[in-house]
Amino acid sequence: MEPIDRTRCLNLSQPLLQKMKKLRKQAQELLQSARKVYDYRHDVMTEARLKDLNQAVDELNTLLQTTSTVAESLQAAMQRLDALLRKIGGKIYPKTFWSDNIEVALVAAILVIGVRTFFFQPFIIPTNSMYPTYSGMNAVVYDATTSPSMLMTGINKIRLGSNHYEALATQGGDVQVPVFSHAYNSADLAMRGQGVARFSIVQGRKWFGLMPIQLREYAFNVGTESVALRVPLDFNLDDVICQTFFPQHQSLADVLLNQHRQQRINVTSSAPALLTGATLKPGESVVEFDITLGDALFVDRLSYHFKRPEAGDPFVFRTRDIRGIEGGSHNYVDKYYIKRVGGVGGELLEIKDGALYADGTARNEVAAFTDNAARAGEYTGYINQNLLAKGQQLFIPTDKFVALGDNSGNSLDSRYWGFVPEHAIIGRAIFIYYPFTRRWGPAE
Repeated sequence: MEPIDRTRCLNLSQPLLQKMKKLRKQAQELLQSARKVYDYRHDVMTEARLKDLNQAVDELNTLLQTTSTVAESLQAAMQRLDALLRKIGGKIYPKTFWSDNIEVALVAAILVIGVRTFFFQPFIIPTNSMYPTYSGMNAVVYDATTSPSMLMTGINKIRLGSNHYEALATQGGDVQVPVFSHAYNSADLAMRGQGVARFSIVQGRKWFGLMPIQLREYAFNVGTESVALRVPLDFNLDDVICQTFFPQHQSLADVLLNQHRQQRINVTSSAPALLTGATLKPGESVVEFDITLGDALFVDRLSYHFKRPEAGDPFVFRTRDIRGIEGGSHNYVDKYYIKRVGGVGGELLEIKDGALYADGTARNEVAAFTDNAARAGEYTGYINQNLLAKGQQLFIPTDKFVALGDNSGNSLDSRYWGFVPEHAIIGRAIFIYYPFTRRWGPAE
């Protein structure tokens, strides 16, 4: 009698073992589908169908738990359950792309909304009121010699989240920039505090035209034609215009004052206009620039449920219930602002020589306080204005907070419109996740 070749027997049984393993996995998935069909449709199935389903599930479960089950028996039971599920499964079974993925997408959306509502909310800083700690939208201005290639525009889009803008002259001629009138009792009174260059607010679209959005629309006079350019609502084009046409001046406000003194403002058109001295040919750029994305950060919405904001915290709050603030309760527009907690309820604040004082002591809880006091680097110090004018102290009520921008000279904050009520606070800024600059990382 020949000896048994155990190695050969093991090799022969290996494919069978692999087949059984695969069948058992498929059987488990089929049972999961059966449970899902039951959960979603048992209330619309007849008693007879429910009985058939229970029997088919029990049969397959028994075979799975029996070690001596052969492949043919397992396959037959799976086929019987599959055939039954196809009759009673409705849109749940058999699986399709939509039935299999819509539920996953809905669950993911619910999780995202839940996290955003109760834990971490993304927030993009639109302005530079907190610069240099955080950066808002900024412009990179180009001329004919520095205009970026399509490749560089794409790289900047990925790295900095920048968008490219360009307005082209439709005809040749001299370039003029319409400005808001500063005449006493002018109809521009409500708008001229938002910039020098004239703009209107228009309706636009974002997200492939799905969402309505408000935009600023600027117009340049080139010859006898008007060239329009739309930018985000929170973006002020004054600096772009100044760098493009008046690089020798620090601001467009300086240009306006200078041209007014020299009587070089065109007042013959429907709106006063600055004479730029530039002459363009058809197709040439009036202005060309990138707008880089403001710092995108996560806001911790949870912590302030357990502790009160502290002096120095970078915090986000809603504006709707703050009278006097842009977008406040006087016009029922709700916005989000990010500032730093300059003071909490019960404190007496004062600004002296660029430093912020609380109850007679200079604030030093965070670097922004001490850097502003020392005018270190790009910090220019806190500026006395309105409620915190020179020599004036401000007492903070118990349930209120004072919000101050780190860039005091470019911040519309509590010095102008007062206190932030506790119920308006959303959370604390904790992490800058985009763009990839030196500020990326934990929020200061």
